[in-house]
Amino acid sequence: MKKIAIVAVCLQICVLSLFAADAPKECSLCVGATANLAAPPATVIPLVLQVHESDLATTAVDTLSPEQRSKLTLTISYSVDKDSKDPMSDVETHTKNIIEWARLHGPFEGIGVAPEGLDNTVAGYAFKRLAVTAQGLNVASRIVLPPMNDRSSLYETGALTYVDAILVADADVKKTASWIAEKEPSKKLYAIVDPQSPNSFFDLAQALANGATRAYLARPAADDAPALANINHAFIGDWAFDATSSTQVLDAKGNRIEMPVLTFVRGEDLRTIIVPKGDASAAFIASLPSDRYTRPRRVDAAGDREITDVGAKGGHFLIGVQPVKRPFLLTLDHTEKPQITKEAISVATQRGISVEEIIRNHQAYKTYQESIQPRYIARDATKLRFTLEGGEAIEATIAGDYFSEPHGQSDWVWQDFYINGVKWKYGRIPELPLIQPEKVAQLPLDIHLTNEYRYQLARETDLNGFRTYEVRFEPPPNAPAGLPLYRGTVWIDSRTWARIRISMIQLNLTGEVLSNEERVDFQPFARATHASLSAADVAKADPREIIWLPIDVSAQQVISAAGRANVVLRQTTFSDFRLEPNDFEQRHQIAAASDARIVRETQEGMRYVEKNAAGERVVKEGFNTARTFMLGGIHHDSGLDYPVLPLGGIDYFNFDWHKRGIQTNVLFAGVLLTGNVTNPNINNTRTNFGADFFAIAVPTTNSMYRSGLEQQGEAVKSLPTNLSFRLGHPFLNFGKVDVSLGVRHVNYQRADTTAPSFEVPSDTFEISPGIDAQYSRWGYTVSGFFDYNARTNWKPWGILSEYNPNQKTFTDFGGELSKSFYLPKFQRIGVELNYLDGQRLDRFGKYELGFFGSQRIHGIRSGSVRAEKAILGHVSYGLVFSDQFRLEAFYDHGLLTDRLAGYHREPFQGVGIAGQTVGPYGTLLRLDIGKTVGRNAQSGFVANVVFLKLF
Repeated sequence: MKKIAIVAVCLQICVLSLFAADAPKECSLCVGATANLAAPPATVIPLVLQVHESDLATTAVDTLSPEQRSKLTLTISYSVDKDSKDPMSDVETHTKNIIEWARLHGPFEGIGVAPEGLDNTVAGYAFKRLAVTAQGLNVASRIVLPPMNDRSSLYETGALTYVDAILVADADVKKTASWIAEKEPSKKLYAIVDPQSPNSFFDLAQALANGATRAYLARPAADDAPALANINHAFIGDWAFDATSSTQVLDAKGNRIEMPVLTFVRGEDLRTIIVPKGDASAAFIASLPSDRYTRPRRVDAAGDREITDVGAKGGHFLIGVQPVKRPFLLTLDHTEKPQITKEAISVATQRGISVEEIIRNHQAYKTYQESIQPRYIARDATKLRFTLEGGEAIEATIAGDYFSEPHGQSDWVWQDFYINGVKWKYGRIPELPLIQPEKVAQLPLDIHLTNEYRYQLARETDLNGFRTYEVRFEPPPNAPAGLPLYRGTVWIDSRTWARIRISMIQLNLTGEVLSNEERVDFQPFARATHASLSAADVAKADPREIIWLPIDVSAQQVISAAGRANVVLRQTTFSDFRLEPNDFEQRHQIAAASDARIVRETQEGMRYVEKNAAGERVVKEGFNTARTFMLGGIHHDSGLDYPVLPLGGIDYFNFDWHKRGIQTNVLFAGVLLTGNVTNPNINNTRTNFGADFFAIAVPTTNSMYRSGLEQQGEAVKSLPTNLSFRLGHPFLNFGKVDVSLGVRHVNYQRADTTAPSFEVPSDTFEISPGIDAQYSRWGYTVSGFFDYNARTNWKPWGILSEYNPNQKTFTDFGGELSKSFYLPKFQRIGVELNYLDGQRLDRFGKYELGFFGSQRIHGIRSGSVRAEKAILGHVSYGLVFSDQFRLEAFYDHGLLTDRLAGYHREPFQGVGIAGQTVGPYGTLLRLDIGKTVGRNAQSGFVANVVFLKLF
């Protein structure tokens, strides 16, 4: 039974391979001593030194050899004034001083701090800051928690995740071991042992038996160091305390006496160590409960020596021991070996890494990366993409040099500007609005005073050739309400602990930015050669010889402007990296002296850096929120009273009218007037309220088709004027819901061909409450709407047999799905699908499909085609020639249903082509021509030529 018990103990402790090739080269249970710098040990052993920060300057750790310092654990205490107004700043100062000292005199095996005068929250922050800085800068390989009274409160702060070992007095070992087993089973336990026994090794072994993995001998004698080193050599392997052993002690006459003996067994071969308490005045006999032992040896300061005073009696193995003069232990080999296979051990030793360990290792590596961060120049290209209806989009691209200085300023130089791929060549790049979400002060993966994020290991996966840990993060349920934070996923390289990618969604936004989602990819570079590295290169390189820099930043923002949710896709790509260039200052000065626009990253966000009267670049607070455009052009549409309609006017836009946060936009183009006023954030609730106005002085001819034939005698002219109010609020981070109330006045007139017997509708107001919703993410947009419309006056009109008084009220509803695909060299493919439907729709309530209609099929004349129900598809493709001209091709296909016109899913098709260039004086020119095709093709075409000039 004793043999079975011993084997069971071995099975419990076999956590490494049993084979000699894989055998550990260090002790699994180790001993050391408190440091005496006045008399450094002659042999390298683990040492522990407790010192106050104020004494560091006079602490003679340099008397220890570098090898001995690599085995030294330091715990450093410091005090913080309880009345300090900024204890975190004090912690940062103490941490910096300690780390700087340690970098000069280390590296050490372990380091820890014992801050005094701090509450548990700030003390936890102090441990975290020291841990990641010490590990990241390689001043210590382990973080040690010094002895303290209230360990549980510190545990609540999350600080123990950053600790490798807990140091306690020998009297607290057993209690602390139980606490560790319950709370932090991966932590090591170190003990400082005050010797009380004749054999001081017994007191060390007692601490190891109670759960410590290392025991430091307090007040060691001068010749204890060699003995301690020999003990550590004896404990090489996978040792564990055998609580089932019952070794007895006999006096010189063979009588049993009371003397405690501790027994340890090595799993791979059942080698046994026994440590008796000893007797300084008399010899004794150790009686082991089995005679299956061989090669008894004594380990002490003199080394590892064979014992000859041995024997066997009654199934017991006997060893004679002389009175204790020097500390010692006894080792014996077992005559039988355990039958444990390598496969069984491999399965038993698999242990998954915890997410806390992953985050801590990443934070340490990130701290190191910050210490070696180079200054560099890279070519930056930022694309801003705005999606419009009908499959169209606007893309603005800004390119130039990016100057980055570690712990300094970072400047974006705007040297090139493209609109839809057409290069801007006339004057300075316009000052664009810098619309930004709130600054997030507490970023994920950083160390904070409190736990603003919780982490979950999702899986291990491959990304860009790296084996990574996919870790999800989010604020805890008790996070402060309204605090800007992130939720997302980070992919951490399992070898270097570097970020490969991070994807984040910003939470608790309060401004006009309704949602913000970002993704950053990182690229490794060789620290010595500055060459870009592949994943295969990284696998062979020293992680501390690698620099990681962002290479691609993608983002989607939904911005509340003019009462609508406007989706902006932003992609920033860095290339042509020049790390630590000798001409960094010269290039930066040249850029600052030029007329290029420069934007700087500041603590408050992105800011323009403009020249002052002396020609020096200074940070400009805010930006010009008002813009005025001159518009002009010609519109050709045979559906209008004037088929060729000249256009000319002014558009005024202000993003912050009178500094009240009110957005305004007014367009006056002679016969056309439109306006919008919106408060995008009422009382910081992210709720917007606004009003829209539209009026046109040229009536549109509303034509009637029956069975595909135009009925000229039923033509009616209409002249609408619209006023609508909108109230909206975001939802689900990427969505927005708006409720609206529209008031529309329509004046109906006879056309030149209207038959005398045809009664024109009476003028009326339309009251239209409605609701619409939109959800957008990464180029995909899904939206839907529903409107209820009530006319104030709707007398019989037209063909009286067709008049329906129920059509005084009607509803319309529908949905949209769209996606833009952006290709290299400013190419873009746009796809959009629409569904339109309604109830009780007459010819004036139906959907019009002309240039000014609710939906467009290229080439259809205004007022000529309507539908009660429609399914529409739009496809577009655009490309750029020589940075000067952009061409886009469009194809529209609609299946229309209109009972009076005789349409049932009748196909209507249109093709179009648009061209764009930048003319003299920075004038944007655009030509749009559309022509219907297919069996319902109309004669003629619809064309629109517009120029836009920014002032």
